[in-house]
Amino acid sequence: MPITLQRGTLRHNVQQVIRKSRRWKPDVLLVKNEGRLFVVKDYADKEFAFRWFIGIPSIWREAHIYEKLRGMSGVPEGAHRIDRYAIAVAHVPGRNAEESAPGALPAAFFEKMRGVIDAIHDRGIVLCDLRNIKNVLVAEDGAVYLIDFSTAFCRGGRFNVIKNGLFRIFWQDDLLGIAKLKRQRAPHLLTDGERQALAQGLPFEKQAGWIKKRGRRFLRFLFGWGKWEK
Repeated sequence: MPITLQRGTLRHNVQQVIRKSRRWKPDVLLVKNEGRLFVVKDYADKEFAFRWFIGIPSIWREAHIYEKLRGMSGVPEGAHRIDRYAIAVAHVPGRNAEESAPGALPAAFFEKMRGVIDAIHDRGIVLCDLRNIKNVLVAEDGAVYLIDFSTAFCRGGRFNVIKNGLFRIFWQDDLLGIAKLKRQRAPHLLTDGERQALAQGLPFEKQAGWIKKRGRRFLRFLFGWGKWEK
């Protein structure tokens, strides 16, 4: 069924604010449209710089990834770019993995999660943020769903050495997401290989962490981020 959710009616249909707006992050809303529930990520109320230089590229990228993953099990259906600032996807009843009690996720859950990740990789996409276990949903029927593809990207062309090198690194990072979730919610299921992989981390992980830390300091200095809600 085509989605008719539009900017003009968006705010009137909000059922719940899933995440309170931050200055540099989008509103995340639960919206009802024609009897169906959708999760909407919306940058429209952000300041100009964030709306244009973070919001627009983020929404475009995520819509592009959802299009490439359309019809795949484990990926929310009904992705719809409302406008340049907002995207909606079908709501999946359930909870995120962080809300799961220790020992509540069985071995079969992690097998399903690996299957979803492998299928996404087969389409030439890496997710890059699976070590944030909030991006893993446990549906009411026990199915695995992965969400938030704003940092995902596609494999590069044949001669794109840099992008393909990053793809291989983040391919490993996606698999470490499984091991991290096991460590936090089902440590008895960790294999020796997963323990070793978690201890070693990724190639250039320390260097990337150093750059990220310095980058945050620079942005706080430039925009006053240190004064904002964390």
